[in-house]
Amino acid sequence: MAYRTLKSIFHQHDRAGLVREERVRRNSPSAIHWDLLIGDSSAFMLVTREVAVLVERILTLEPRIRHHWDRLPGRAQSDYLAQMIVDEVQATNEIEQVRSTRKEIGEALEALRADAPIGGKRFTEMVRLYMGIGNADARAPQTLDDLRGVYDAVTAGEVGADAAPDSARFRTGPVTIESGTKVVHRGVVPESAIDEALTVMMSQTRDVEIPRLLRAVVAHFIFEFAHPFHDGNGRTGRYLLALDLREVLAPYSSLALSATIADNKDRYYRAFADAEEPLNRGDLTVFVTSILEIIAEAQHRLLTDLSDRAQKIEALNERIGDFVSDGPQDGLVFHSAIGNPFDLADIGDLLFILGQAWLFDVNRAIKLQSLVRTTGRSVQFIRPRVQSLVDVGLVEIVTQKPLRFRITRSGAEILGIGGQPG
Repeated sequence: MAYRTLKSIFHQHDRAGLVREERVRRNSPSAIHWDLLIGDSSAFMLVTREVAVLVERILTLEPRIRHHWDRLPGRAQSDYLAQMIVDEVQATNEIEQVRSTRKEIGEALEALRADAPIGGKRFTEMVRLYMGIGNADARAPQTLDDLRGVYDAVTAGEVGADAAPDSARFRTGPVTIESGTKVVHRGVVPESAIDEALTVMMSQTRDVEIPRLLRAVVAHFIFEFAHPFHDGNGRTGRYLLALDLREVLAPYSSLALSATIADNKDRYYRAFADAEEPLNRGDLTVFVTSILEIIAEAQHRLLTDLSDRAQKIEALNERIGDFVSDGPQDGLVFHSAIGNPFDLADIGDLLFILGQAWLFDVNRAIKLQSLVRTTGRSVQFIRPRVQSLVDVGLVEIVTQKPLRFRITRSGAEILGIGGQPG
């Protein structure tokens, strides 16, 4: 039987029935309590059978995701992670109706990966934060000042002066979220109350008596409930959720969330509305269940995509193996400028790397220097061999400065990867 909200019990019975059920729930051995007031009621949740099943499902999906991730070559993993960061930043912006394009996010990411000058590229600091989720020492903010630092990075250059924080850390004035003409949320006031709520959020993330997945989800609620800024709370809160999930899930799993939230935006916002409904008396069970369902859905999507991509990589490897052992079809010849033939094994190695870029890189392209680093060969060795691929139409030059190459569509068809998304 589905878990019923206290509000539904009130409407079926009466206030006395609501009070009795609330008392039973709060006194249950499966109840978890937080020192946080939601309206006039302190926050709590029940670890229901549904919650337990969802936690188990997420934790069971994780090793399966890792298995398919490990099937990918290192270059494919790097490009796939980069693509996930671009998609995650784009999706979290779309949820808040912040205008951005994958191209400009990708440019910021590329500059950071190459340690190149940043200039005035948008979303650079936000991308830098998401890149950091992949670091082994990534951890959630430990102080209120840390939280302000995260906000500044997430929203750098994207919040107008009229919406900037009006105190040293957070906002001092009220803030409301409206849907049409209806107020759906009022942020916590005054600033001291924001400090208290966020202190609860950070302290509960270290409470070993609460399962880590539940801590991460409740922390997300507390941050959005407190709404410490005039603008940028959603983007900051979703980054913090991804960072908290990193404690339980692999980085590529925690980076798969915002796109799924964007596709379930109504359910996502309804979960917050249910949690803040006065008649639900601080019961976060439905909220936690809804967010766990979204996390599980995001993982399932990732598992399906990784499995598909791993199969494509293996098929690409087999196709190139046949290419090397049997020789190229259609009379293709790979030779130097003076006519010396190149070893097909070296050509195959380059095609395998270029094929991975086609399947995984945001732009399907790869720099000459990246080919050099990936193969461990010199520029003098790599460049003429890639040029031979250009000469026969399997590869094309995308940009000159820096020099970047990409499999052509006809080349992708020959390698069996035509039409696949990058």
